[in-house]
Amino acid sequence: MYEYIKSEVEKAVPEAINKRHIIHRNPELSFHEFNTSSLVCETLSELGIEFQSGLAGTGVLGIINGLKHEDNSKTVLIRADIDALPVNEDSGLPFSSEKENVMHACGHDIHTSILLCCAQVLNNLKDKFSGCVKLMFQPGEETSGGAKPMIDSGILENPKVNSCVALHIEPSLNVGQVRFKPGAAYACPDEFSIKILGKGGHAADPHKCIDPILISSEIVCALQTIPSRIINPLNPVVVSVCSINGGSTYNVIPDSVHIKGTARSFSDYDRDLLEEKIGLTVKQICELYGAEFEYKFDRLFPPLINDKNTIEQLKKSAEKYLEPENIFFGGYPTMGGEDFSYLTRAVNDSALFWLGCTEEKAAQYPLHNCRLAASDSCIKYGAEILVDYVTQYLNEN
Repeated sequence: MYEYIKSEVEKAVPEAINKRHIIHRNPELSFHEFNTSSLVCETLSELGIEFQSGLAGTGVLGIINGLKHEDNSKTVLIRADIDALPVNEDSGLPFSSEKENVMHACGHDIHTSILLCCAQVLNNLKDKFSGCVKLMFQPGEETSGGAKPMIDSGILENPKVNSCVALHIEPSLNVGQVRFKPGAAYACPDEFSIKILGKGGHAADPHKCIDPILISSEIVCALQTIPSRIINPLNPVVVSVCSINGGSTYNVIPDSVHIKGTARSFSDYDRDLLEEKIGLTVKQICELYGAEFEYKFDRLFPPLINDKNTIEQLKKSAEKYLEPENIFFGGYPTMGGEDFSYLTRAVNDSALFWLGCTEEKAAQYPLHNCRLAASDSCIKYGAEILVDYVTQYLNEN
């Protein structure tokens, strides 16, 4: 299969790059990816691939059935996210965003073009595998997440999905490099909101007030003792306060202060503990000063835990197309969030890996940066690895 995949990917890459440039020039925010969704549908239709559209609003599911007939055939799903970010692009790319304050600053244009490349290649190779391939073009990853509503629409059934795979570009890796990590890969990106309800007044008479700014200051400091003194120090946990709003002048103590932040962890136990202890910390400090409070903890995506065997198989696929020194294994997880985690929770044989996207000697800018300039050259490697994994999984199982 190696030669077939290599040849078919080489033929499909130019059109995938063209599609990438179109998508990059016309980025669309979460759940408003109407043109991107239409482009995906048009491409699948031109290839003669069956698809469903309108899932979770703008999501698309392509379906390719293998022509080899075997008993107990399997189904593999490949996922790509399609939404952009509210960032004003300054990458200098000749195909830069044509929309003000909207940019593919997280590489979802690359992800989408790689999956379209996989669609073309797998469709051309469908006589060489049994079972079914599902192509998941998912909206809304950057906000509330489109993975769960697409799952709720039934994409993992009829036929039942046995394995889910995905990739994410990584600017710290050069083109032709990849990283695989079994186990914890992404944290749960939960959010909390705290409103301190004090009693405002003249700054010269603080004893007549219940000062929400002072109370907020103590809360912000006390929250940092949760990861350092309550959570097991061997467990990665982050509690970050990112917004404090209260007061508008220099001589008036305000009535209230609003705090917003994020709490991130990798286990349900630590997640429960964070929600409980943040609330308890706020309650006790407010009670000390006689203030009221409002507390809200929003659970977003679950942590993404890669299946060890799936990661090993993806790594074996990469070893056919990349030099050994360019394949990295293990390392630290990221405290960022990724709603592919809903798929890894629902399907055992599932994993995501990181794909290098920076040209050697080029400036490296992180994800979500306005100067991120992911290279077209990484599309080939992503497609080769994913297609190889899918065909191997379907034929071996």
